[in-house]
Amino acid sequence: MDTPAVGNRRTLNADQTDLVRVLGMLAVIVALAAVASSGLLLAPRNLTNILQQNAVLLVVALGQFLIVLTGGIDLSIGAAVAFSSVVFIGFLDDGLVVAVLAGIGSGLLVGLTNGILVTYARLPSFVTTLGTMEIVYSLAKLTTGGGTIQGGFHGAPVPSSVSNLYSMLLLGIPYPVLVVLAIALLASLYLRSSFGHFVYAVGSNVRAAYLAGIRVATVRIAAYAIASAIAAVGGILAASQIGYGDPQAGAWLPMDSIAAVSIGGASLTGGRGTLGSSLVGVLIIAILNNAMNLYGVPPTLQPAIKGLIIILAVLFYSKRATA
Repeated sequence: MDTPAVGNRRTLNADQTDLVRVLGMLAVIVALAAVASSGLLLAPRNLTNILQQNAVLLVVALGQFLIVLTGGIDLSIGAAVAFSSVVFIGFLDDGLVVAVLAGIGSGLLVGLTNGILVTYARLPSFVTTLGTMEIVYSLAKLTTGGGTIQGGFHGAPVPSSVSNLYSMLLLGIPYPVLVVLAIALLASLYLRSSFGHFVYAVGSNVRAAYLAGIRVATVRIAAYAIASAIAAVGGILAASQIGYGDPQAGAWLPMDSIAAVSIGGASLTGGRGTLGSSLVGVLIIAILNNAMNLYGVPPTLQPAIKGLIIILAVLFYSKRATA
């Protein structure tokens, strides 16, 4: 069956305009931050650190972007990161490959649960993922007894290939950055496929998508499952970064990932946005975080600044859409 033309698809020119605007925003923030930090922000080591330290956020934002395209929001995406970090470390007894598959599988189960509840129970994504977030965090804490997990369930230590991942380079590129690039490439190929077009269609107009013969339930469930599986990769990266599984990790990821895709121009009502612009949105958040740390902005004030930026970004894009 040919891909139906459903919903208000954005033209290439509109997508390019969004990317130019968000790149312009990034350039302004980088310039201001660089001047205020006397050039420290643009030091090669600092730029590398920004990418490495925000690899988890970059990965998670890719998953959040898929959910936003369907018209939903995933508040459990941080819990999926925490749970997968615990499962990954715990299954190291059975080897690295099994541990990676188990970690990704745990995220997949979280996403499937979300997708089924949103689709068949017809619960709002906000309520559904808020509930699963609490459940998954509790499961992670029960698995570890409330603390962190320092090795396999049966005592296997964390191998050096895991604990040294963040310091390893390939062709001068940190391994976490390569993981981000690989997932971004796969996500881009997915969105360019017929099934990816269906994701945009469902987010644009779910009724029209249904009448056009698109299996709306399948598209939604797949989007949630893939998003949480991607987040689980972020959990594996997080465990590699700190050297253990943390059942309380990722609490800040839902807010920052939503902020990133919003700043990147993705519509929170669904059906509109580009992967590239969302990744640039992550870089804006990452540089803001780095700049606020360089400036000595109190940690208690930093969330308020990011919250204000989210509101302004959504206001800007909503005004543009109705113009």
